[in-house]
Amino acid sequence: MSTPRTLGTGTGTGTGTTGGVATGHAGGHDTRRSRRRPSPQFSVVVVVLAALVAHVGFAGLEQGLRAARGEGTPGVFNVSSITCVQHPGHESCTCNGSFAEAGGGEPRAVYLHAAGRDTCEEGARIPAVDAGASNRVYGPDGSREWLLSSFVLAACLAVVGGVAVNWVRYLRRTGRTR
Repeated sequence: MSTPRTLGTGTGTGTGTTGGVATGHAGGHDTRRSRRRPSPQFSVVVVVLAALVAHVGFAGLEQGLRAARGEGTPGVFNVSSITCVQHPGHESCTCNGSFAEAGGGEPRAVYLHAAGRDTCEEGARIPAVDAGASNRVYGPDGSREWLLSSFVLAACLAVVGGVAVNWVRYLRRTGRTR
C-alpha cells in the first residue's frame, strides 16, 4: 500500500495538492464554477439579440430563395457602367444600370447582383429578374444569397440552443443536490 505524496503545500497560490486532495483550480475540478447559476439577464439579452438577427436572416431567406429559383418580375437590365475591385485570388464587380420590366414600365436604377466582368459589358442588355429587392436585380443564373441567410439562421439557432443547454445543465445539477 502506498502513502499519498504531497505535491504542494496547499498554501500560497492554491494550486497544489495536500495529502492527495486537490485544492484550488489547477489540482482538480473547480466545483464553485460548475455550480454557478447562469445569468438570467445575460441569457435573455443573448436570446433577444439572436431573435433579432434571425428575423433579418429570415427576411433575406425568402428573397434569396426567390432569386435562386428565378422567381419574380422578368425584364431587361441595361448596363451603364461596371466597377471592379481586386481581392486576393478574387475579383468583385458591380454592374450598374437600369431595369425595365418585360411588360413595360418606367426603368429604375439598380445593379445586377453577382455580375462578373465577362457578364457585364457597357451597353449590354441582359435578361434579369426582379425578386423584390429595392436596389438590385438578378441575372439569368440566379443567386446563392439564400446560403448566407441559412447560415445566419443556423448560427442563431445554435446560440439559443447553447443558452438552453446551459440552463438545462444547471437545473439538472441543482435538482440532484436537493
